[in-house]
Amino acid sequence: MLHFNDSDLRFLVETVVANRRDYDHIVNLIRGKDDLIEPMLQDPKLVQRLFEEEAGLVRVSPFFLFTVLLLQVRRDLEGTAYVLEVDFKGKRIPVFEAQAVTDLLGRVEIRDYLADMLASFTRTNSGAIYWRERGAWHRRRFSDLDIDDMVDLARIIDPEMRPALYKRIADIALFLSGIFPDHLTVFASRHQSRFSDKRSLKDYEQQGSRFFRIAAQETDQIRWRPAMRTLAERFTLARWALNTLGDRYLKTQREHYFQSPNREI
Repeated sequence: MLHFNDSDLRFLVETVVANRRDYDHIVNLIRGKDDLIEPMLQDPKLVQRLFEEEAGLVRVSPFFLFTVLLLQVRRDLEGTAYVLEVDFKGKRIPVFEAQAVTDLLGRVEIRDYLADMLASFTRTNSGAIYWRERGAWHRRRFSDLDIDDMVDLARIIDPEMRPALYKRIADIALFLSGIFPDHLTVFASRHQSRFSDKRSLKDYEQQGSRFFRIAAQETDQIRWRPAMRTLAERFTLARWALNTLGDRYLKTQREHYFQSPNREI
């Protein structure tokens, strides 16, 4: 089920329903009814209004914004032969997989997962944790935008808390390689890792796929299991979808929506 708040629904109705003004009544009619909301989300006027009216972005939730943008990306790619891949030098090269990306974004559970994931990165957290190991106390700062921090944290916390971190590790790999592909080398060089001092896109894909698979097996969030299983197998397609979204709709303002991996965390 789509999780839109009343402000989201009001924005949706005001934008799409042009021949009526009883907006509150229509919001009440469609609330909780995905079969009515889904067709309305397909209206291109939503993207136009979100970017033309500055107040529009303030009125809607991040989940609503990214749902609308992912649907727009799907429409953009329909009938297109290729998506643009980011090579190791940051150049865009065509990859003829647009139909496969379109099909992936046509799956509601994938689109909902990606929108929810992107929304989770609009606000990141960091802090210090203390733990006792081998008779000594240890302290370390952690950021939930850093894969290695999350891997280390998963090692020392209680086992029942680990599935959420496995999911976060997979999400970070997809988010960074999807929205900030050209920043990965800078990010890796600032955050030295025992895995490697520089991660390639292939490294992110391998680690992301692996942790999506683990998270799907161990999570108690039943809602997300099918999406995580699919993303474990289709990580590259999801990355291309986010590359397209970032290049076309977020590139000039990525740091407005998300904390840049260039910043010290």
